[in-house]
Amino acid sequence: MGNDLRPARRRLTRRQRLRRVVAVLAAVALAAAAAGVVIYLRTRPEVRRPGEALDDVTAKLSRDLPPDAPAPRFTDVTAAAGLDGFVTFTGARSSQLPEDMGAGLAWGDYDNDGDDDLFLVAAGGALTLPRSQWAPSELYENRGDGTFLKVAGFPEIRVAGMAASWGDYDGDGWLDLVVTGYRSLLLFHNREGALERDERFVAPDGYWAGAAWGDFDNDLDLDLYVCGYVQYVEDAGDRRSLSQQYGAAVPYTLNPASFEPERNLLFENDGTGAFTEVALLYGVQNPQGRSLSALWHDFDDDGRLDLYVANDISDNALFLNRGDTFEDAGLQAWVADYRGAMGLAAGDWNRDGDDDLFITHWLAQENALYDSRLADLRRAAPAGASVRLSFTDQAVPLGLGQIALQFVGWGTEFADFDSDGWLDLVVANGSTLEDDRQPRGLKPQPAMLLWNRRGEYFHDLAPLAEVFAAPHVGRGLAVADYDGDGDLDVAVYHLYEGVKLLRNDMEQGRWLAVRLRDARRGPGEGAVLVATLDDGVELRRSVGGASYLSQSSRTVHFGLGTTERVARLEVRWLGGGPQVFADLAAGAVWELTEGDPEPRRISARVTAPALANLDERQRLMEFWSTQRGAMDAMKVDGDVVRAAELFRRALALNPEHEDSRYYLANCLAELGRPDEALAELDRLRRANPLSHRGHKQWGVLRALTATSRAELDAAEAALERAHEVNKEETGSLLALGEIALLKGEDELADQRFEWACRTNPRAAGGFFLRGYLAWKRGDDGAAADLLRAARQALGEDWKPAGAVAEGDVARRMHTEPSPLARFWERWDGQPEPADAFRELDAYLGTGSAGVPAAPGKTRTPPFRPPRGFRE
Repeated sequence: MGNDLRPARRRLTRRQRLRRVVAVLAAVALAAAAAGVVIYLRTRPEVRRPGEALDDVTAKLSRDLPPDAPAPRFTDVTAAAGLDGFVTFTGARSSQLPEDMGAGLAWGDYDNDGDDDLFLVAAGGALTLPRSQWAPSELYENRGDGTFLKVAGFPEIRVAGMAASWGDYDGDGWLDLVVTGYRSLLLFHNREGALERDERFVAPDGYWAGAAWGDFDNDLDLDLYVCGYVQYVEDAGDRRSLSQQYGAAVPYTLNPASFEPERNLLFENDGTGAFTEVALLYGVQNPQGRSLSALWHDFDDDGRLDLYVANDISDNALFLNRGDTFEDAGLQAWVADYRGAMGLAAGDWNRDGDDDLFITHWLAQENALYDSRLADLRRAAPAGASVRLSFTDQAVPLGLGQIALQFVGWGTEFADFDSDGWLDLVVANGSTLEDDRQPRGLKPQPAMLLWNRRGEYFHDLAPLAEVFAAPHVGRGLAVADYDGDGDLDVAVYHLYEGVKLLRNDMEQGRWLAVRLRDARRGPGEGAVLVATLDDGVELRRSVGGASYLSQSSRTVHFGLGTTERVARLEVRWLGGGPQVFADLAAGAVWELTEGDPEPRRISARVTAPALANLDERQRLMEFWSTQRGAMDAMKVDGDVVRAAELFRRALALNPEHEDSRYYLANCLAELGRPDEALAELDRLRRANPLSHRGHKQWGVLRALTATSRAELDAAEAALERAHEVNKEETGSLLALGEIALLKGEDELADQRFEWACRTNPRAAGGFFLRGYLAWKRGDDGAAADLLRAARQALGEDWKPAGAVAEGDVARRMHTEPSPLARFWERWDGQPEPADAFRELDAYLGTGSAGVPAAPGKTRTPPFRPPRGFRE
């Protein structure tokens, strides 16, 4: 039994052993390749193109999507809205970090007309190009009809831009603007709709990224936090060097680890709009951060704004506001996220009564959803006991983790896109790794549209929506209800391309929107709103946000599902007491003012898809209902903003209706938007060349705002056409006489005034201005007689109008029927010509009060413009 009966092992030769090793390696490689193909086929995004059958896509997704998942209907309206001309970047990139980080966009109502306008930050262009060849950043005004108009008067900005943020830093009721970028940090002051550079604001040189407004010291003015990224050094030699970034070889100049971090800045507002940089003093400089985004948010519900900072390749920071300083609580709160972080969003996704934090990350790092435990800990703690703020990352069990492994996430936002009462998520993706093209670009990636199914799981609907599934190099993202139809739309920034405006056409539940007005901070920045529905469900929303280099609308949107009203809405004003409003109807925008117990209903609008689906009878009924509402808003309520919105809506239903267009122009004029008013009247004149009121009103508005002889001539031509259309109406004659007077053509002016008075004995303005001309000729007796005639024409019950400042163009256009009407309307009945005409004479700038002109001669020069005119 001692013999070994096993067969003897044959020794292999060296060649045979080598062949075996090669065979094994080949088998392993083949298996890995096969596994890779399987993984790719299972995870690659599906793109549905127009006309393509949905069977295969739906069959694949149906294994994961619940039957109640909504259809993600979004429409690319970029071109139709007039935003397709914006360019984000010019030239061929030269593989440098400031070229690839991208930029963002900001929604804000800069002109106070009730809708959100859009500021688009250009990333500039290749750093090897002259600055003059970089793409400029641009401001687009929302016209209220689904279209945008580039604001021609906005200062030219050609910078390697990054972020933009609106905030009313001087408390005058008009949103100001900050713009950041590589070696640029600019502040623009809003002077009643006109933005100009604030030269008082002096910023240090640096590479500035995210910017966030917030009143951290609760002194009723907005302070400004600015993220510093890296201390970038431009060196042509570095572009040829390679470095490692998360295991991938990249050019040295594209790796943020190649450069020292830049410190962050905190500008404290002194209440006058002047700032002092105090980041080091308050301990929020974050000098090792390489920061990209910052979010002011009251995470611990103590009435003070805390600060969360997203850092690239270093721990994120949570600075809790302790009143006189900040405490770095990121580690103890479990949110010192160590991954490469870009985008931030805060919101109560699970409706448990506290705000949670979503963070987008770099490739292969997953995104994070840090769920706040604050409400749960407080409910479990003994009454009056304090609890420590902490979070847990719930991204993986909620479907937000593994799905993001192959993406680089940037802009993001919580938004209830289907108005079912649960906050969804949207994420813009785009790689930072170069492709193989020449010149080298970056790899595009699809976005994600993550539907929140009742707080149980987030399902990505993007593969069913081509506008999200088509790959781009995404960066900034922000949401707003730009068209006022009650649902939230999305604007996405695509680096090296432009922007995309995606209109939300999803099937909607009921909704309610809120605009806040607080004492000094504009649209309620930092406030918390809690809406209680009839069934006791509480929906929590906040005014604020960060995304990535972007800013969403400050109008707060509540999706209500099937609920028709909000039974109770509590507003917790930042640094102030709570205020409760009751029984707010759905389907409307409500304006709530701090300290005012009465909510103000702005509008109840018809959705854009609904307009398209109305039959002829429904459209007619809807038109007249909207038109009556607009007239009531204008004449009964004096709400010109709402009236303008409703007149635009009426024109969407019936573009040919002259009354809607005429009164819309009048509303725009009163709102101080003369160019738009003139454009609407031009449309009216083209549609009906015999519209007397169209020609007359255009001429009057043009004369009231004229700054040159050419514009005054154009006004005269329009008024002459109005007189041709209706020779019996004397208002055109009177205005024509005033224009002649403005141009120094005294004889023609006197002739026109005489015709107006002869045709209409009640033409008080004609008598008054004829009296002025008589007084200028040295005929005091005739001037006194004409003043008496003017007083008689005004009637027994006449009272002088209140004073209107010379620069108040909006008020003038609303109240004055002709260019010089304010002078005779404000006349107090003084019979002495020298007193009656002193103000008019000073305005015309003749410098000859009481000195007669030569008989039969006009003043010299023939056109002596009043103040405000230019040649």
